Amino acid sequence: MHNTPPSAAETTPPQDSPGWMLRGAQLHAQGRFEQALIAFEKALALEPGDVNAASACATLLSALSRPVAAYKALLSVEALLLQSADGAANLAIAAESCGDLARAGMAYQRALTLDPNHARALNNVGLMAAAQGQWEAALDCARKCLARDPGHAPYHVNLSDYLCGARRYAEALAVLEAAALRLPDDLDIRIRGAAVLAFNGDFDKSREASLRFDAATLDYFREFLGRAIAPAYLDHKLRLPQGELPNARQLYCGQAFEAMTVCDWRDNERLTATLRQMLEEALRTGRHRDWRDAQFYGLMLDMDENELAQLRRVSVAKISESVKTALPPFARRATPVGRRDERIRIGMAVQSLRDERHAHALKRQLALHDGGRFAIHIYSPTRHPELEHGEMLKPHAASVTEIAHMSDAEAAGRMRLDQLDVFVDMTFDTAWCRPEIPELRVAPVQLRQLTWHRHNPPRPCDYNMSDRFVHPDGLDLAPYGAIVRLPHTCWLASHDDAPESGWETREQAGLPEDALVLCATVPSVMLDPASFAAWMKILRSLPDAVLWLPAYSLPIAANLVREANAAGVHESRLVFTHRLTRSQSLACLKHADLFLDTLRFNANLGLEDALRMGVPALSCAGDSMASRLGGSIIRAAGLPQCVMESRPAYVAEALRLGRNPQALQQLRQSLQAGKATAPLFDLAARVKEWEAAWAVMAERSRAGLPPAAFDVAPA
Repeated sequence: MHNTPPSAAETTPPQDSPGWMLRGAQLHAQGRFEQALIAFEKALALEPGDVNAASACATLLSALSRPVAAYKALLSVEALLLQSADGAANLAIAAESCGDLARAGMAYQRALTLDPNHARALNNVGLMAAAQGQWEAALDCARKCLARDPGHAPYHVNLSDYLCGARRYAEALAVLEAAALRLPDDLDIRIRGAAVLAFNGDFDKSREASLRFDAATLDYFREFLGRAIAPAYLDHKLRLPQGELPNARQLYCGQAFEAMTVCDWRDNERLTATLRQMLEEALRTGRHRDWRDAQFYGLMLDMDENELAQLRRVSVAKISESVKTALPPFARRATPVGRRDERIRIGMAVQSLRDERHAHALKRQLALHDGGRFAIHIYSPTRHPELEHGEMLKPHAASVTEIAHMSDAEAAGRMRLDQLDVFVDMTFDTAWCRPEIPELRVAPVQLRQLTWHRHNPPRPCDYNMSDRFVHPDGLDLAPYGAIVRLPHTCWLASHDDAPESGWETREQAGLPEDALVLCATVPSVMLDPASFAAWMKILRSLPDAVLWLPAYSLPIAANLVREANAAGVHESRLVFTHRLTRSQSLACLKHADLFLDTLRFNANLGLEDALRMGVPALSCAGDSMASRLGGSIIRAAGLPQCVMESRPAYVAEALRLGRNPQALQQLRQSLQAGKATAPLFDLAARVKEWEAAWAVMAERSRAGLPPAAFDVAPA
């Protein structure tokens, strides 16, 4: 086969910019993109202000997967592009693809100023608004697009998607029903109808709609759900065997959990009822579910400890069923093969070391362990790790192994090679939690460093770490499994980040100078309606108080403002923190008068930060570990009088302290004076207590004894 030689016209270089533009167009038509790009670049070099040449370069650079270069080409003629709606829209699209959202927004608005009905600009502005949770703005754009071209299916789809984002499912259904009459064969409209019926709680209708799908439509529906159902919080997402479609109730729960992450609690009662129905069905039929999402979100719902324990048991059984691997069963050996080191081998599955705050706290903890008695092996899930991530821990660890690239079976097999005595899962309820690994069994003794439930299922972990407040004296421990009670607190306060200097005034922190500042620095997903209702009751009774909250996103803030207004509290009394670094946030924290703990899922790290910065805190002890951990932390900080036994007592004590500045000041002084001896802040002693627990577990295992509850003596 012979290549056709270039023609004379192709070998003779053009003499001017129009000639190079013509050459580029010919090459582009022939599919010779690289050569066409060279021609267009020569044209642009000869006429640097030529919009057509710059646009042609940008088009080819985009086609060649070089978006940044395409954007730069358009920026070279920005002023000229902004003179027309099409040009402004092209610039905006390039800016958006490169993450320059500010310039993209400006260029889109310029396009709409020049042409208020410009379709691409309207559509893309709507998409940008939706990505930021600005649903009303997104809906306004979608309606204008649809009015302009009612026969364009994507405009119907966008409008229904935005209504779903705003959780207005009945309206989304009406849009899809009208669209289906106009465009009956459009797959995107049909599959969304089945999904939105489920989101709206119309489970039977959703099932009937999906049953009408043929095989090809079902495949498309499955692909759509894989793209559309995003993780709600960290890794608490819908988990199904590959290829399996979620049923209508699962779809409903997924979107309801997503709503909880942005403090939209309007559907919580129906969600709770649905989960109870699903749990009853699972217990009745024996069909297990992987409910790690419901285990987590159930903590913020009106579900009791026994119901949450049942969810855990069903979920553990499902995970056990799903673990299919060639990995042989774990073999317990009284004397490990080839071991010369007599130290107790501890394996720790940790969170990502890319999180500097976590990595620093872990390093601080490891430095305090007794290297003469314990050999600690670290298993890190850091994606795309860098050398320094593991190097910082190696002086204090026997080994640091990255497992992000490994399957569950590969990671478990690798851990077994270290012949561990005790495996400690430090990733519970984080994005890096992989319960399949302990289910495969990697050590004779397995435990989680922390869990949110007082009940410990018999598998895959053998022990449940607790303390004498979470599981108090007099409580019958038999129903709770092998509970290990630490003497002071099961929370390891291993963070010692220093606050940034300065920030000496409330004005710098964005706070009113003379107000009573009540703060609650907790992730939005840990907020619950009962806690917020209690806080609003407190604010109604303390007219000079404000509630200081983290720098939540706009949708979260809007939902909390709606809840406050419904409770009779003006939105001005909710103060959202500015976006600050962690050291700046710690510096500002000292300006709070009182930390209010959440009721169902206590604040833990935020609470530790407040106490460390000298801010007294108030908590209410519930029935689960998640609702008692705050009390454990506060008692260990030396303020047992700040742990209430009921919600009315919690509100009453907040009002008493809010009306008594002297009492608040005495609490602050007491906290500060006791810091040197408070158990919470003595990390070295707490680490020794954990080591004592590990030693007992390892000794029992070596002696062939089963796991059993025991107490740890104070260090």
